[in-house]
Amino acid sequence: MRNPQRLTTLAFLASILLVGTGCAPAAPGSGGAEPAQPSLALLTAALPETLNPLAGFDNNGTGKINESLYTLTGSSDRLPQITPLLAAGEPTVSADARTWTVPLRQDARFSDGTTFDAADVVASYEAIMDPASASPIFGTLSNVLDVKALDPHTVEFTLRESQVSFKTAMLIGVAPSEAIAPGQRVEESSLNREPVGTGPYVVDSIGPSRLVLVANPEYRDGEAALKRVIYEAAPDDNARAQRMLAGEFDGTVLPPRLAATFAANPEFEQVTATSADWRGLSLPAGNPLTSDPKVRLALNLAVDRQALVDGVLAGAGRPAHTFVPAEYGDAFDPAAVFAHDPQRATQLLDEAGWVLGDDSMRAKDGIPAAFTLMYNPGDVLRRDLSLAFSAQMKQLGIDVPVEAATFETAEPRAGTDAIMLGGGDTPYDVDTQLYKMLHSSYPATGAYYDNPSRFADPAMDRALETGRTTLDEAKRAAAYREVARLYVTEPSMVLLAFIDHTYIQRTSVSEAWAGTGTLLEPHDHGTAWGPWVKIGQWVPKQ
Repeated sequence: MRNPQRLTTLAFLASILLVGTGCAPAAPGSGGAEPAQPSLALLTAALPETLNPLAGFDNNGTGKINESLYTLTGSSDRLPQITPLLAAGEPTVSADARTWTVPLRQDARFSDGTTFDAADVVASYEAIMDPASASPIFGTLSNVLDVKALDPHTVEFTLRESQVSFKTAMLIGVAPSEAIAPGQRVEESSLNREPVGTGPYVVDSIGPSRLVLVANPEYRDGEAALKRVIYEAAPDDNARAQRMLAGEFDGTVLPPRLAATFAANPEFEQVTATSADWRGLSLPAGNPLTSDPKVRLALNLAVDRQALVDGVLAGAGRPAHTFVPAEYGDAFDPAAVFAHDPQRATQLLDEAGWVLGDDSMRAKDGIPAAFTLMYNPGDVLRRDLSLAFSAQMKQLGIDVPVEAATFETAEPRAGTDAIMLGGGDTPYDVDTQLYKMLHSSYPATGAYYDNPSRFADPAMDRALETGRTTLDEAKRAAAYREVARLYVTEPSMVLLAFIDHTYIQRTSVSEAWAGTGTLLEPHDHGTAWGPWVKIGQWVPKQ
């Protein structure tokens, strides 16, 4: 689930305004002037508030400045593999999945000239785990009991509880121990604006609306062929589209409807990345309507997910019935779906005592069948999904007023009002996609948006715990299929869709460069992802 305090780059899905496509573009990445070195200019919705990996920057295994122990490899149509990067090989895992021993490579150096070793890993992880640092990704390592260096090139993690998915926690960027002050709050660190990493790029300059990276000349695999990457912030979607058409930039991220307006222009190509990024609404346990299990099931049967994908998302997405998309392979159960069945939904509501009145709206014992649905006011996509859901529910006789509310405003109301949520922060193991959203230990052990409906089922807990602790892949997959079967019998939320992320790139870029494709993307995305996720590995075409 997305933490609203995370400081990584966000790409806001917003305006669906249409623009013309008649402008003649200038030379890519140059604003009309020929660049001195190979460069790429990207227009992004927002720059990161921090470049500090201890505060969450570069924490999904694809860092360009700060690398992680492991990275993501694969394609967008399946769950990526988590493969060694700063690690020298696969971890050695104890039989109970509580002790993870990681060998480290010995040829990596930080951009300040210091050598990468076990002390850097220990210092980075301990800083995030220290409550005094107030790291936004503190919860990612909540299961870590201890991290220590066995020798300069070996690190050992000890977990409080067995966790087969722990490799996903080793996608966090590593900083040099020399730059980490124990007990220092992350917002006070010099790493926020002067990061020191082992990655293919270093910071050339950073300002309020512009970040420039240049190739690291000392990178162990050789200096990147793409020498300069410029990120410029423009929060408004329509403004980014217009500036792309004006020839100022090589690429940007846009909402699906706006990206579709470039389809007829041969100067541009649309790149669509599959994601495990879901949208759905909580069903508050303190509301008399949504606390009723029959009502929860009825809402899931009544909503027309495909209509939402076709309309609100312009086809750029897939209906979501559970938290697990098809890309998870054997852990995905294709039979675990809610058929669109308004007639059965009506029967369930009648059985639960929520009956239609003369005004065609439902009530029970004088209580209206109603709940408020809140959405982040800065997110037009969530607004549009909320409004579309509300319209569908009105046909069922349920009143769902929609209200813009900040996360701070929404949190104290989470027990009585619904929230349009998004999730899939680190979706590279099915455990990290499911556990916090369905295990009964949450939200008490997490945040209010973890298991926001306060769902509790002993059978669900057992299946989740089996999936988290067993090293037998077949048993893990079977456990997660059981989770899906249980969920569609008694849902805790209404999942709506997995969002495809849409990007626009000048065709001249793909003509000049052999790129690396896209990966299955997380909730947080933008120009650090898409076709540019691994730009340090791009090579020029001959």
